[in-house]
Amino acid sequence: MFLTLVSYAGYGVSFIVQAIIDLLPQPFPAVGAMITLTSIQFFSQLMLAWATVLYFSILVQKFYPLVISGERPLQMIRPSLWTRIAAIILCIFFGGSQLFNNVLYLAGLKDSIPLTISHRGVDNGNGVQNTIPAMAATIKEKPDYIEMDVQETKDHQFVVFHDENLKNLTGKDKTTHDLTLSELQSLQAVENGHIAPIASFDDYLAFANEHQQKLLIEIKTTSADSKQMIDRFIKKYQQTILTHQHRIHSLDYDVVTELKQKAPKLYVSYVLPYNLVFPQTSADAYTMEETTLTGDFVQQAHQAGKDVYAWTVNDADSMDRMVSLNVNGIVTDDLKTLQKQIEIYKENPSYAKRLDIYINRLPSLDERISEQ
Repeated sequence: MFLTLVSYAGYGVSFIVQAIIDLLPQPFPAVGAMITLTSIQFFSQLMLAWATVLYFSILVQKFYPLVISGERPLQMIRPSLWTRIAAIILCIFFGGSQLFNNVLYLAGLKDSIPLTISHRGVDNGNGVQNTIPAMAATIKEKPDYIEMDVQETKDHQFVVFHDENLKNLTGKDKTTHDLTLSELQSLQAVENGHIAPIASFDDYLAFANEHQQKLLIEIKTTSADSKQMIDRFIKKYQQTILTHQHRIHSLDYDVVTELKQKAPKLYVSYVLPYNLVFPQTSADAYTMEETTLTGDFVQQAHQAGKDVYAWTVNDADSMDRMVSLNVNGIVTDDLKTLQKQIEIYKENPSYAKRLDIYINRLPSLDERISEQ
């Protein structure tokens, strides 16, 4: 706890110092940012070394008490000349690499702007989720993608609906598998003070294509699904999904695997409700619930060539955190706020802001010790 407080205090002082330097004319802010960022990195490594030594000292003293003997004092081993030269060369190489990365970061060249994704096609309650009128209203806000949900019906068609049971939105205590597509389309869904008919996936997809709106299609599954559901989905929709650059994600790992096996050109993300271990899958991306998403997960995903989407991110602070983690897309119910936060980030934030973003990406001391 003490070391954590010291870390936060050190980072806070660095941020305040840089904020003051940013008030000076150039080149002082840029030079100061380089010095401050390098100091933060050195301080971070120093704190990690200190915490690690203390941590393992406590463990050793607890389980293997040290016996100090004065008979033979420890002698320092002097490294040879070539060992010193090699060490100096390595320090110059890695130090130079780090300085180069710092320059790129502070210049903004390593920034990536996440995709804006409207959750269930709604922006701040502007319609009934997963309906065409709501999508029509949200399209005007120009999201990069509209996320929506698809389920199978009794007659093996596809309907746009999130819940397995219809009661919450329609008042009818039936599942999507209890009714045919025609019967489902005759129902009215009520939400956010709006009323709209349930849409078939064919109609929803056609409207999106007509308006050049890309979709993030979530395939929902239940125990009542037919064994041929994914085969039918691929046969009917693969070409138009590829043509219009829509993407797919699913919480069902079997669906993700089957889609990548049978239609490898489709872009498929695996939805994860929490972050435990980094999964090894054939998915093109991971859609992670934002509260447990960490910079380490994002970094591992990017190193594996996979994108990361965060869901569902509905407040400005969480949006800033997701941007700072360098995620590829953010799923939200509040599209306007997300677009505003991204615009602020794109307006070349101050060096102090960039340092704040860098600090927020650093894992905690406990996480870093556990990695050792």
